[in-house]
Amino acid sequence: MVLLGIDVGTSGCKLAAFREDGTMLARTFREYPFITPRAGWLEIDPERIWKAVLSALREMNTRLQGQIDVIAVTSHGETLIPLNAQGEPLCHAIANFDTRAQRYVDFWKERINPLELFYLTGMPLHGMYTVNKILWLRDERPEIFEKTWKFTCVQDFIIFRLTQEEPVIDYSLASRTMMFEVERKEWSPQILSWVGLERERLSRLAPSGTVVGTLTPRLSEEWDLPRGIPIVTGGHDQPCGVLGCGVRERGEAMYGIGTSECVALNLGTIPSFTKGMLENSFCCYPHVMEGCYITLAYIASGGSILRWFRDTLGYEEVLKADRENRDAYEVLLEDLPERPTSLFLLPHFAGSGTPYLDEHSRGALLGLTLGTEKKEIVRAILESLSYEMKLNLDLFEDFGIPVKRLRVIGGGARSREWLQIKADILQKPLLTLDVSEAVALGTAMLAGKARGAFHHLDEAMAAMVREREAFMSSTLAPQYLPRYAVYRKIYDHLKQLNLEMSKLV
Repeated sequence: MVLLGIDVGTSGCKLAAFREDGTMLARTFREYPFITPRAGWLEIDPERIWKAVLSALREMNTRLQGQIDVIAVTSHGETLIPLNAQGEPLCHAIANFDTRAQRYVDFWKERINPLELFYLTGMPLHGMYTVNKILWLRDERPEIFEKTWKFTCVQDFIIFRLTQEEPVIDYSLASRTMMFEVERKEWSPQILSWVGLERERLSRLAPSGTVVGTLTPRLSEEWDLPRGIPIVTGGHDQPCGVLGCGVRERGEAMYGIGTSECVALNLGTIPSFTKGMLENSFCCYPHVMEGCYITLAYIASGGSILRWFRDTLGYEEVLKADRENRDAYEVLLEDLPERPTSLFLLPHFAGSGTPYLDEHSRGALLGLTLGTEKKEIVRAILESLSYEMKLNLDLFEDFGIPVKRLRVIGGGARSREWLQIKADILQKPLLTLDVSEAVALGTAMLAGKARGAFHHLDEAMAAMVREREAFMSSTLAPQYLPRYAVYRKIYDHLKQLNLEMSKLV
């Protein structure tokens, strides 16, 4: 049986096809651009997303010679795509880390205690969630709000386009809207009433791994595929990655190194809604594994900072990569300084992630001298992203959720240099897998369970996940301790200045 997972991210979509034994048959990727019409705004053209998915699907179908048995769809969270009655987007997608709706934090504080909201939705109060983007449309673009038939995220938009049936969203992704009651597994009547939003204008809810339709006859005919290929709900990309890298035990976590960086833990069957979790912006919401819950620590910008560096300052590396038919990131990350730098980067290019959730924070590069070289800046980016994640892991330890080992996935997991830096700074073993794109693998597992290839997801993990190599801390690790002590002070020292700069237009 051929199981196809579609992972739709903020900067591109990845598709991968697997057999039930975990053998990857093919994979492909399509990139699409961000649109930044003004400071703090981050948009994506929904039709570019759809065309990228279609293009990747056509390629996969050609490579697999039409042998696709089931397709599941996973996506990043929070992004809003309003659709009209014909199923067409009414505007650009307002992307997850867009900050225009941050003002609605006060809207919620006037109506509900943030701790009660956390108990209800599992989300710490913040402006990035989908519900606040809907409020912004209601108040700033009422003509779009009124014309909207369905307010969708990316997963349900792609499912709708593949099936031409009603949009469907799974529980884990629905949680990222801050409109979903995580224990009742329903859209919250209380929250919808405050927004002035009818339940019918949201996508239908379904558990992860549910068959929600079939590929349209037109697409089946166009690609010469069998009629009736099932389309299945995947999940929010982070819990799908947790599944795809085989995280089962307490003390083990997924470390996704992609456009954003994220450490995700399976909390088991008992949700954790503590004041400490809320104060440090750690969420708690349904896992794609039935009956389980998950929490996240994340850096909003993550690998997108490397993409920014590549596109803005990496002209020579891009040319060299073209000449040698190599990946530009591979060229960018080679020949780095061998020892830790004394440069520091605050990686808040799209505001901060956890534990601050500060949309006013900005990126900063500190410690420059006239002798600073480009490769030192690249290493500083890699080191500082790792310092930022260590802040979060230290807090998990404080909450009694120790992380003993990290299973790494994503594009960054292909860089041995970066993994060694992370192992030295985090001082934890980092375990790589045969398949670095574990989000697509986890999505394929959900497709397989829905199609009957597995009775349960533990069986899928046992069959499909293979470990490869462990990275342990080296003799350089002690040199990072005083540097980490310096890094811990940077956010607090720049917080007020960044707030003042964020108000400059």
